[in-house]
Amino acid sequence: MQSSLLFPRKMKLKGNETSIIEIIEKMVKEGRPQKEIIAELKALGIKEEQARKLLLLGEADTFALLKNEIRKIVKEDMQKEEELFRKLIVEIVREEEQKVEDSLSRQIKELGLIIERKMKEEEKDGKKKEKMKELMKLLSKPETTHGIKFDFESEKLQKEKKKGALKEVKL
Repeated sequence: MQSSLLFPRKMKLKGNETSIIEIIEKMVKEGRPQKEIIAELKALGIKEEQARKLLLLGEADTFALLKNEIRKIVKEDMQKEEELFRKLIVEIVREEEQKVEDSLSRQIKELGLIIERKMKEEEKDGKKKEKMKELMKLLSKPETTHGIKFDFESEKLQKEKKKGALKEVKL
């Protein structure tokens, strides 16, 4: 069978795009004479011999049978492939879900590490601040030696001792 029978070309007919098969069916249903139908097909670029064969198929209502058979074959093929497509889609969705899950897991771990590092830094800063406060309190009390022994006396302290000390008296 020729390819034009299996895969009809689309052609313009009175402003509407339609197939050769549809043209033949329409003209046969309208009851047009064979010569007119063949002339119309020839005008569309179909050879006379091929036009006669197409007209015979059209008159025998073969086109409708062929259409129904083609629809049936296509439907069966689609049903067979539908399950394959479903499985393929499910597999792709699972793979993408796993990728998203892995990515989120990695990002959550990174965020956890960042938070942990920040908390340690804050803790160190807090401890440093507390130590500084303690040192400031200790330094604000000069009378306490805090276990440190000083060997020198300030001038002020020496003057105070001299004032309060008894002067030596010679007898």
